[in-house]
Amino acid sequence: MKKIANFIVCFFFIFFGNTSFVLGQKLASPERGFISSKPGKNWEEGLISGNGTIGVNVLSKPLNDIIIFSHAKLFLPIRNPVMPPDNGARIWEIRNLIDRGLYKQATELAAQFSGQEDFYGPDPFVPAFDMNINMSVAGLVKDYVRAVNFETGEAKVQWVDDRGRFERKIFASRADSLVVLELTGPKGALNFSFNLNSTKPDSSLGKETLKYSENNFKEYISNVKQQVNQNTFIYSNSFSKAYPGSVHALEGIAEVVYNNGALAQDGNSIKISGADRVLIFINIGLLYNPAKSQQTTITNKMSALSTDYDVLVKRHAAIHGKIFNRMKLDLGGGQDRKLTSEELINKSSVENTNMALIEKEFDAGRYNILSCMGDRPPALGGIWGGTYSPAWSGDYTHNGNVPSAISSVLMGNMPELMSAYTNYMESITHYLEINAKNMFGARGIVLPSRSSTTAFNNALANDFAGGFWVAGAAWASHYFYDYYRYTGDKKFLKEHALPFMEKSVLFFEDYLYLGPDGKYIFSPTQSPENTPKNSDSQGSFNATMDMAAASELIHNTIIASQIAGVNADKIDKWKAMLKKMPDYMLTDNGIIKEWLTPKLDNNDDHRHSSQLYALYDGIPAEIENSPRLMTAFKKSIEQKLTAHWRNNKVSEMSFGIVQLGQASASLGEKELAYECLRYLVNRFWLGNMASMHNYRRLFNMDVSGGMPSVMIKMLAFADDGRLKILPALPTELSKGSIEGVLCRGQIEIEKLSWDQKSITVKMKSQIDQTISLVLPSTIKNITSKNNAVDIKADKDNSKRIHLPAMKTVELNINLK
Repeated sequence: MKKIANFIVCFFFIFFGNTSFVLGQKLASPERGFISSKPGKNWEEGLISGNGTIGVNVLSKPLNDIIIFSHAKLFLPIRNPVMPPDNGARIWEIRNLIDRGLYKQATELAAQFSGQEDFYGPDPFVPAFDMNINMSVAGLVKDYVRAVNFETGEAKVQWVDDRGRFERKIFASRADSLVVLELTGPKGALNFSFNLNSTKPDSSLGKETLKYSENNFKEYISNVKQQVNQNTFIYSNSFSKAYPGSVHALEGIAEVVYNNGALAQDGNSIKISGADRVLIFINIGLLYNPAKSQQTTITNKMSALSTDYDVLVKRHAAIHGKIFNRMKLDLGGGQDRKLTSEELINKSSVENTNMALIEKEFDAGRYNILSCMGDRPPALGGIWGGTYSPAWSGDYTHNGNVPSAISSVLMGNMPELMSAYTNYMESITHYLEINAKNMFGARGIVLPSRSSTTAFNNALANDFAGGFWVAGAAWASHYFYDYYRYTGDKKFLKEHALPFMEKSVLFFEDYLYLGPDGKYIFSPTQSPENTPKNSDSQGSFNATMDMAAASELIHNTIIASQIAGVNADKIDKWKAMLKKMPDYMLTDNGIIKEWLTPKLDNNDDHRHSSQLYALYDGIPAEIENSPRLMTAFKKSIEQKLTAHWRNNKVSEMSFGIVQLGQASASLGEKELAYECLRYLVNRFWLGNMASMHNYRRLFNMDVSGGMPSVMIKMLAFADDGRLKILPALPTELSKGSIEGVLCRGQIEIEKLSWDQKSITVKMKSQIDQTISLVLPSTIKNITSKNNAVDIKADKDNSKRIHLPAMKTVELNINLK
C-alpha cells in the first residue's frame, strides 16, 4: 500500500487508559472497502477478516491492541450428545392432545418424553484466543485511521507519533490457510511485545455477558499453557467436557520473522525492539485426539512460506478478490464514498438514505459472507466471536438465521461458497434421520431449528416446542436444488441435491395424514417460535410455513427427478400429495393466516414472518395468479412493518426485516421493498461495517447476507424461464447499475444499467435457450446491439429473447 502523508490537522481526543491520541484529517478510502475513525471498544466493533475457516477480529487500538482469533469448527463441548426422545410409537398421543386443543399438554408431554431438564442448546461457538499487542509511543498519537479492503481481505490500522508513521496489516489467507500480520514503522522504531492468551471480553459488553462468559470458561476450559520457543509463541488449552467426536484441545501458534532489531522473551511474552518491519504468522490447530499435537506440522508449514507480505497477500487476493469482484453496485454514491464509515452512518437516515452507504454495506455484506464461508455455513456470528457465552450459543440457527445469511450467495455470484452449506447438511444427515425416527416415527430427515457439533433435536421444554418444527429439511432442500438451477451442475443434482431432497420428501410421506376434509394435517408442529393468539403453547398444527415448504419441496423434487431421469415410479404419488395440501387461509382482516385452521388465531405481534415463506425466494404460480392472495400477502407485510418497524419502532430481529424485504420484492411491491431496505441499511451496521442482530448491537451475519439479497431481488430475478429486470425498483433509485448478478437458468447479467429513460442489460447464458424477458412496465422499444439477437413478441411488458450459449447479449430498452 502506498505510504500516506502525515496530516497535521487534528480534530479531537480519544482516551485509552493513560494514553490519548488525536484523529487527523481523514485518509482515502479503498475503492472497494472503507475507512473508520474509531477503534473498537469490544469485539462487536472490531475489524474483521477471514478465509472461511479462520477468523480474525481486530479492535484496532494503536498502542494496546487485541486481535481475537477464531475457527469455524470451534464449538465448545459442554455435554455429551443427547439423543432425541424415542417417542415415535407414541406420536399419536401428542397428536390426540393437539386434536383436542390441549396444546400445552402436548408440548409438555413431548418434553417429558425427552427426559431433559430443559431446552438443551447446541455446543456454543467460542473464540480460540487473543493476541495482545503492546506498542511503545513517542509523544502524542495522531492521524489515526483504520480500514478494511474488501478486495484483498486486509484489515489495517495506521497512526503517527513523533517518530513517524506506524501500520499494522492483517489478513486470513485462503491460499496458505493461516493468518499473516505485518507491523511496520520508521527505521528502528518498532518496539513492542505480544502474547497469546485466553479471550477476555471487554467490560463494555455488560456485567451479565462477562459473568456468564467467565463461568463457562472456568467450567469448560482447562490446562491453559503459554510457551515461548525463541521466535515462536505457543498457546494451548484443553476442553474439560470433551466427548468422542468433539474438539478436545486447541493450539495457537505464532511465529515471528523480523527485519533487524532484536527479539527476546519477556516473561510470557515475546518482545521486539529496534525493528522497522515484523511479520508474524498465526495458525490454529484443533485437536480431536489430544495426544497428536499439530505444532510441528504448523511450524514447518510456516517456515516454508515467503516472508514477503506483498507476495502473501497477492496469493490470497487472487482467490478472495476473484470471487468478491464479480459484483459491483453503483447507485451514484459519488464523493460520499470517501467519507469514514462513521460519517456515512451519521449522514444517512431511514427518511433520507445515503446512496454511498447502500453501496458500502452491499459490498460489506458480500465481503463478510465470503470471509466466513469455507468448510461450514455462517454461524450466527459468522466465524467470529468474543465471549464464551455467545447469544443463542452462536450456533447454526436454521429457522431463519442461516437461510438469511446465505440468501445472496448464489444470486450474489459466489456459487462455490454454497458447498460450505450443502457439505455441512450432508455431514449431519444421520442425525437428521434419527430425529425423524425418534421424534415422529418417520423415515426421512428432520433438520432441527439449531445445531452445531451435532444435530440432534433437543429443542424441547415445557414452554418451548422447537422440537416440533418440521420445515427445516425442506428449506435446506431449496438451496440444494437452487445450486443446480443457478449452475446447471447435473452431477451435483444427481449425487447430492436429489438424495437430500428425496429424504426430505420421505419424511412428509410418513408424517402427513389426512383430515376429515381430505386435506393433509401437519401435526405436531411449531410455526417458528410463535404462539397462536388464542393458545397457551407454541405446540400447534398446520403451520402455513410447513405447507409452503413441503409443497415447494415436492414440486422441486418432481422436476429434479424428471431432469435426472429417476423416480418415475414415485412422481404420480408426489403429484397426488400436492393436491392434498391445505389451502392458504386469510384472517378476517384479509392477511395470511399463520396456521391453516380456524382453530388457531394469528399472533401478528410476533417478530417472525414464517407465513411468508413462499415469497422468500420467488413466487409460486398459485399466489401470482391469485389477486386475492397477492393482496393478502401485501397486507401481511404492511401489518408486520407497522407492528415492528414504522414510526421509529425498533424490532430486535434483523432477519425478520430481511424476510419482509424478500417477500416484497417477490411481489413486485417496490416501495415496500425499498422501505425494508432502508431499515436494513440504517439500523444494523456499525463503523466496522459488520452487521448486527439488534439495533446496532449484537454481532450477527443475517443482514450481511440478507441486505444484498433484497437489493439484488429488487433489480433482477429469474425463475422458470423468466428473467425479471427491475421488478421492484423504487422511485428513489432512479439511476444506477449493477454488475455480475447470477440468475437461475445459468444466466449471468454482466451489467444492468438504468435511468429514467432507458435500460441497458448485458447478459451471457451458459446454454442455448429462449427466455421471457419481463420489464416493470410496457415496452416502448427493445433492440439488440448490432441486431444480433432474435427478439419476439410476448406481452406488453415482456419479450421472448433467444440467448445463444456463451455469447454476451446486449439489449437497449425504452419503456412507456
